[in-house]
Amino acid sequence: MHLSGRRSTGRTEGLEQLRGVDVAARSTVRAAAAICGLPQTTLQRRIGTGELRKVTSVVKPLLTEENRNTRLHFCVSHIDRDTLLYADMLNTVHVDEKIFHVTETTRRFLLLPGEVPPTRRVKSRRYITRAMAFVEKVPVKRSSRRRPAGTLETKEVSVTKATYRDMLISRVLPSIEARWPNASEAVVIQQDNAPAHIKPDDPQFTEAAACCGRHVELRFQPANSPDLNVLDLGLFCAIQARQRKKTARTLDDLIEAITESYWELPARTINVAFLSLQDSMDQCIQQRGDNDYKPRHMKKAKLEREGRLPLSIRCSDEAAVYLAEPAIL
Repeated sequence: MHLSGRRSTGRTEGLEQLRGVDVAARSTVRAAAAICGLPQTTLQRRIGTGELRKVTSVVKPLLTEENRNTRLHFCVSHIDRDTLLYADMLNTVHVDEKIFHVTETTRRFLLLPGEVPPTRRVKSRRYITRAMAFVEKVPVKRSSRRRPAGTLETKEVSVTKATYRDMLISRVLPSIEARWPNASEAVVIQQDNAPAHIKPDDPQFTEAAACCGRHVELRFQPANSPDLNVLDLGLFCAIQARQRKKTARTLDDLIEAITESYWELPARTINVAFLSLQDSMDQCIQQRGDNDYKPRHMKKAKLEREGRLPLSIRCSDEAAVYLAEPAIL
C-alpha cells in the first residue's frame, strides 16, 4: 500500500506540559497553547482526535455529612427491595418556583444569507420583564396615555409562606382532586427547602387537604439537592425552551406563553425527566450521598423509538451491594 502526504509530527511532549498546570490557567485554547508552546491550530486538531477534550465544570451545592446521609436515606427509600426497581413516582407532584424572562440578554438565531440579525433594546437588564406564577390583577390608581384609572393590571406578588400556602390550596389541591384517577391513592407533594415553603404539618394545608377527600402528604426533599427533583433536572428547561419560541412583550404575554408552554409539554418529556431522577438517585447511592457524579446517558430517545422506555429502572449493581449491607437491611 502506497502512503502519501506528510506524516503527523509528534507533539506529545508539549501536551504533557499541561498536566502540571492548574486547569484554571488553561480554560481556553489560546491559554493552553501559550503554556505548552504549541500552535493553537495544533491543539484544535488534538481536540478533534480526542487527545484533548473540552469539559464544563458546574458549581454544585456544598454538602455536610448530615446532608449526605439524608440524601442517601431519601434515595434508598425509593427502591423496592424485592424487585430492586425504583418507584415510578406516579403519585408524586413536584412543586417549585421558577423565574421566566420575556427575553434573554444573549439569544442565538439561525439566519439565511442576507438576513439581518434582530436588534433588541432595553433601558437596562433590570428592565427585562420577568415573572413567576405568583401574580395578581390590581386596578391602577392613576390614568396614563396607555390606560384609564381602574384598569386591571397584572402585578407580581412576593412569594411568602402565605402566598405559597394559598397557591397550594387554591391551585394544586383542586388540580389533584380533578385529575387524579384513583381517589384512594395517597398523593405526595414534594417541595424544596426554600424559606417560603410551609411545613408538612401546616394546619391550614392539612385541613384543606382533608376537605378535598384525598390523602395528601407534603414533604421536603433533602437540603441542597436540586438533583433530586424533576423540575431542576429538566422540566423547567423544557418549559423555558418552548416559552422562548413565543413572542412576548408584556407581563400578560409572558404568563400566557409560560402557561401554553407547560400544557404543550408531551407526556414523554415528563416521563424522561422522572427516569433521569431515578438515575440521579442511583448515582447518589453509588457516591454514598455525595453529588460528585456525572449524569449517565441512558439512550432514552432510542428506547422510546423501540417502544422499550420503562417507567422505572433497576438499581445498579453498586447500589444493590450497598442495599445488602447489614446496616441497611
